[in-house]
Amino acid sequence: MIYFKLRLTNPWSPIWKVLKTISGNITKNKAWELNLYESNELIGIEFEYTMRADHAGIGLTLSLFGYTLEYKIYDVRHWDYTEDKWSDITHAESSRLF
Repeated sequence: MIYFKLRLTNPWSPIWKVLKTISGNITKNKAWELNLYESNELIGIEFEYTMRADHAGIGLTLSLFGYTLEYKIYDVRHWDYTEDKWSDITHAESSRLF
């Protein structure tokens, strides 16, 4: 995992609102999403890269003067830490097990 985050926020602003979300599938197991938020961040940058985790992938978030743009490409599967492999059970199937 590689993770970097640097941000400067306005501590007196409680704002956090989703303005726009679009997403789609790249392959059977890969997806992408683009999100735009209104936030309390004055300036910020965040980078994340994971390989063996739930929804592993790459993400970049940029914030400037109260607006945040987030882009992610990720695996839709969950990582099974016991078996050390991708889980074959989907979220819908796992919710029926309990």
